[in-house]
Amino acid sequence: MSDIKRKDGKGRTLKGGESQRSDGRYQYQYIGLDKKRHSVYSWSLLPSDKVPIGKKSDKSLREKEKEIQKNLLEGENIFHGNVILNEMFDIYMKKKKHRGKPLSPNTVMNYISMYNKYIKESPIGKMKIQEIKKMHIVELYISLQDKGLSYGTIIFYQKMLSAVFNMAIDEEFIDKNPTVRALDQIEGCNTEKQALTVNEQEALLKYAQKYHPTMYRKLVFLVDTMCRVSEFAGITWNDINMKERIISINHQLQYKKYVGEDCARFRIIPTKGRNVRYVPMTDRLYKILKEMKKSYFITRRDIEVDNVTDFIFFSEYGSLICAGTFRAELLRLKDSYNSKYPKSKIGYLTPHILRHTGCTRNAENGMDMKVLQYLMGHKSSKVTNEVYNHITEERVMEEMLKTAKSQQKQA
Repeated sequence: MSDIKRKDGKGRTLKGGESQRSDGRYQYQYIGLDKKRHSVYSWSLLPSDKVPIGKKSDKSLREKEKEIQKNLLEGENIFHGNVILNEMFDIYMKKKKHRGKPLSPNTVMNYISMYNKYIKESPIGKMKIQEIKKMHIVELYISLQDKGLSYGTIIFYQKMLSAVFNMAIDEEFIDKNPTVRALDQIEGCNTEKQALTVNEQEALLKYAQKYHPTMYRKLVFLVDTMCRVSEFAGITWNDINMKERIISINHQLQYKKYVGEDCARFRIIPTKGRNVRYVPMTDRLYKILKEMKKSYFITRRDIEVDNVTDFIFFSEYGSLICAGTFRAELLRLKDSYNSKYPKSKIGYLTPHILRHTGCTRNAENGMDMKVLQYLMGHKSSKVTNEVYNHITEERVMEEMLKTAKSQQKQA
């Protein structure tokens, strides 16, 4: 009798712990880490099964069993002190919150993507967290530098790993955080993000206008609106009010691969902080958009992303803009400019530098800090204040030099 296996109403063999109740619902019983019996239920055995009409759709019983076995294994590993860094990172991502709220799907995806890229398959990812020492963290950072990662990116990994090990301490898995002072042994510096100077900005725009008119329009839009590159990429003609000369910044266009998806795709997501802001057009931007609008029916492309159409800007190859490809466009423009004007080379040119340049010019011209904070979309005034403080220091030096020259003339 013990060899007789249970079958469901469709004649399918059920596994140990599985059964089908008289009402057709499936049940799985298991012993938890607390040594007590637990049960889960589902109206379907397999993911492909159709849920009976009128019954709530849910994960299949086999899917729930898989999750239970994984959780039991994780719990057993932790109990026996066998949890590896990869498992600790998974625990951290499940429990991590920001100000008491779950992280946004976009933030979760970014963390997981960054972790998986360089740590998950590395030796340290498979080490038990109790065995990881500072020297292992340092070795990881050195290997990241050898792969060409910037010091700023390594700082990101330091912050992320530090948080993971802090949670391990809170859970009493380990006593010390091995990331403490690991950066002290890494060469590099976190360079300040600089804006283009007035002369650099004017020279670059003049060059682009003459030799790369399409890039000129993109540069002016980014500098004058101070928007993020993903906001710029997602701008459509529906966001442009030519009569009132107002631009609505209400969404972002990003090229992302979410966890569980096979490939990356373009998608529309809310702006950072989910705030909509309205940016007035400068005269030169108004003229540019007015000219572009005239050729709308020639340049428009029938591309739709999440029900959003009529995008204004495209890559040099005619496709939608993503951050990576646009950075490459800027790099080629910078190299071309530097080749033509070797005595006045531009060091760095990124979408963020263009945004910071627009912010700096407005601050230099005395724009109210609160207005600038709104236009930039800064949730906190801290970043805006940093720009203002930097500008103030420059003004102090300028005024001191003017005063000194005036005093010399009077003498």
